[in-house]
Amino acid sequence: MLFKQKTNLLTAFLIFCCLSLFSQINYTANDFITPYEGFFRQGVNPGYYGPKWDDSTLGDIMAGNNAAEVEGVGVKAIRGSLPESIGLVFGYDIWKDKYEYNAALGLTDNTLFLGVAHPDHRDPVDYCPSDDAQTDMFANLYEPIWDGGANGTAVNENNYYAKYVFDVVSRLKDNVKFWEIWNEPGFDYSGVKGWLAKGQPGNWWDNNPDPCDYKLRAPVFHYIRTLRISYEVIKTLAPDDYVVVSGVGYDSFLDVILRNTDNPVDGAETNA
Repeated sequence: MLFKQKTNLLTAFLIFCCLSLFSQINYTANDFITPYEGFFRQGVNPGYYGPKWDDSTLGDIMAGNNAAEVEGVGVKAIRGSLPESIGLVFGYDIWKDKYEYNAALGLTDNTLFLGVAHPDHRDPVDYCPSDDAQTDMFANLYEPIWDGGANGTAVNENNYYAKYVFDVVSRLKDNVKFWEIWNEPGFDYSGVKGWLAKGQPGNWWDNNPDPCDYKLRAPVFHYIRTLRISYEVIKTLAPDDYVVVSGVGYDSFLDVILRNTDNPVDGAETNA
């Protein structure tokens, strides 16, 4: 009985510490946005170049490394990706050493884009049955983001995307400044609707994108929900970092994001 009591006390203490370290934010971007006062840094997508060039060698080539007698090409920042599948299969810590190595070379204020669910956590709903294109967005987006430490973690583990963002950001927040939410979320697969002017049939100024017509293959309200989750989790862990949308592509898609909420029914504003 004594052991059980001590175990319960220890669990309660760990949850309390966890919640104290990661107290969720009580503001939004509507309240204020801190201007970025850094410099524009020439960046690059590292990509994959086969077994000859590993990540450290790529860092040397990009930034230069006097110790390795590599001059470098003048890159000052990188834009990488860490999808959930890599994190779950190989562990979220695998990139920590890589980013720390790159930081030593002078690569700072980096961008990392988040997104793409592991198949086990992917939204199973087929929003575009006409072409069998399954979304790679997350299931359970509308589960609560926070659960008060119910499972000993700061976020609700049943909200797969919140847990994924927490796992990535908590490890790489010291080496990433800009968190890009999905890559090119507004990519127009129809080839025309994003460009259409107001009043034209199918335009995105007067209509929300059909899931079949753009990259996410899901209602745009789900993307707005990922932005909300991202902002709360990232700003809780790294309040000086930035949550960004990259690859908007069309003014009309930006308007879609700004005029809707994350209401899954129709994007309308409600008390919720």
